[in-house]
Amino acid sequence: MKTKLLCALAVTLIAGCSSMGGEDKFSATYIKSHIIPNKTTQSEVQAIYGTPDSQYTHSSGSYSWSYNKSGNLSDASRLASYIPGAGAVSSALSMTNYANGASDAVSIATGKVNGDTEHHGNNLTIWFNKNKVVDDWNL
Repeated sequence: MKTKLLCALAVTLIAGCSSMGGEDKFSATYIKSHIIPNKTTQSEVQAIYGTPDSQYTHSSGSYSWSYNKSGNLSDASRLASYIPGAGAVSSALSMTNYANGASDAVSIATGKVNGDTEHHGNNLTIWFNKNKVVDDWNL
């Protein structure tokens, strides 16, 4: 039963990662058009990027959210390796993480050949004010 549940989890995670095609949400152009300081709200950011990978509260009362493009697949892979009988899940997560890295490398190389100077990143941090509105972001 545990093995079936773990395999279903792996398939769901891999399917989610493979369906992330389309526009790169970790490109400066995408972020500039969707995350607008003093306008975009916390709930709008969450609708685009989902639950943040980490959250920080600052002494000023403001806070920030951080997102990792890989969705912390390497952490999930390490965690799965500790579950008895979950070797296939751990292996699948590791392969997905490596595939994401390879895809990013190909995109960068293709951009250099084509003269694309678009900035893409793997980590996005968004700062919010006390009113839950975006103050700034960093890619």
